[in-house]
Amino acid sequence: MTKRKLLLIVLLAFTAVTALSLLTACDPEGEGGTGGSGGQDELYIYNWEDYIDIGLLDDFAAYYKEQTGRSLDITYTTFDTNETMLTNVQRGGANVDLICPSEYAIEKLMRGGYVANLSELVAELEAEGAEFDNIEGIDEDILSAIDEVFGDIDGKAMRDYMVPYMYGTLGILYNKNVISEEELEEYGWGILWNEGGNPELEDEILLKDSIRDTYCAAVLYLREYGKLPDGVSPSVGKPYTEMSSAELMNCTDDALLAAVEEALIDQRGHISGYEVDFGKDDMINEIVYADLAWSGDALWAIEESYDEETDDYMLGYYVPGIGSNIWYDGWIVPTTVRNKLAAVMFIDYMCRPESAARNIGYIAYTSAVDRDAVMNDADAIGALLDVEYLWYAEDDGACEIFLDGAGNRIFRYDWGDGEPYLLEADGSEFEGDESTLRPAGYSTDEDGLYLDENGEYIVDADAMNLFFFDEARYPVIDETLGVMQDYGAANDRVVQMWERVKAGAETPWPLIWCLIGVAAVVALLVGGYFLKEALKARPRRVAGSPGAPERQNG
Repeated sequence: MTKRKLLLIVLLAFTAVTALSLLTACDPEGEGGTGGSGGQDELYIYNWEDYIDIGLLDDFAAYYKEQTGRSLDITYTTFDTNETMLTNVQRGGANVDLICPSEYAIEKLMRGGYVANLSELVAELEAEGAEFDNIEGIDEDILSAIDEVFGDIDGKAMRDYMVPYMYGTLGILYNKNVISEEELEEYGWGILWNEGGNPELEDEILLKDSIRDTYCAAVLYLREYGKLPDGVSPSVGKPYTEMSSAELMNCTDDALLAAVEEALIDQRGHISGYEVDFGKDDMINEIVYADLAWSGDALWAIEESYDEETDDYMLGYYVPGIGSNIWYDGWIVPTTVRNKLAAVMFIDYMCRPESAARNIGYIAYTSAVDRDAVMNDADAIGALLDVEYLWYAEDDGACEIFLDGAGNRIFRYDWGDGEPYLLEADGSEFEGDESTLRPAGYSTDEDGLYLDENGEYIVDADAMNLFFFDEARYPVIDETLGVMQDYGAANDRVVQMWERVKAGAETPWPLIWCLIGVAAVVALLVGGYFLKEALKARPRRVAGSPGAPERQNG
């Protein structure tokens, strides 16, 4: 092999490696991580992006050392969809101690034998002297809802294999300046298809780049607009028009799949594109005006959209009355766990009311920890005060504080634009006899904030009501809200349909520009090489050769 050919091979190999590196840098699906090894003990956590108060990781490491006497290094990596996580776990690419999937993904992992029995693991560790005081503090209504759907997965109950972490709904995040409440009531899920023909909304809608969520919105849209297939579902055994929200979102019959595909292809002419995490930012910045959103993202975006000049929020969140999805994300321990104690201790630590409140304040999602436990925990209330989800009561002319016969605080509010109302200290409505109330006689500080008999500030009951009794944050779990289940063998058909829908839906400009950049690098390197070889091949003119200048003698 000549040196020239060898050099060319080396050059092309280098170019290929460079191209792969550039493509990797351009890949929008990369995963993030923090932490590393080096300590005595290690804990590997695999969670959703932006789904925890990061400060809790350091706090837990300190708590772990306090309890065990050993330091702990936490490696925290993230995924963007359940499907990404499932692929990594099933291919053996996620060798971790804790994962936080959604319920239907947990079902799939349980059927595949990837999940350890958490109840047995807790019992085993408690027998060795460990104590877990908070895991039992999960809202019983949530556990009952999970039992109802996932009580028998090949003879196993999901509640023995997972501890719920967060829950919420799927709905529409919307710009109140563009979409009215009347439009929401009239068009429901059709807002995402711009059924009302709103010119400001056209091409300014985002959908989730997640087949499960988009499929759910599509089947409920079909039901709402009378577009469900005719006849009886062969898998459910009842007419499509009589199926519940849960039955529709989990049905993959050929007829329904075809109807969903047609609806989603039609929708492409009205939307801006698909997103997983940037939708809430685009809504805040008014780049788009409607987004298929998870409730936590919606609540976070609404808080960020507050306008001091109008004293109002630009964004709102709406769950169509015809039905939607209620989802539950939870901690599971894989069968390949290496640090059982740290994994279960971490779950227990996340179930503390204060941890729950800090997570709510940081990510806006609703913790599965019992609401009353959070409401009645001083540290949890303090955490919510720190992030201004709650505030102190103020003698501003609208708020007065009374005491009932038992000495309980009762708050009376009169804003001048409606009927006055009375609230208990926890934010619930007062249903007693108003005539028995007496003024509390509390003093105030220089800013007008009420002080109790001990000189302590008093949490505003209206703030408690707005936070703990907001149905967007704490939804009522009823039959209109369905839970997703694993598609099983039908999953590949659904994914193929989704890929057909997305084909051509948007131009992947980041990838295209990366490929152009790679091509330019290759062209420059190869072109430079051949130019150099061409110059080397030209005959040199030397003294004495024809046409060469003669040397002058001095």
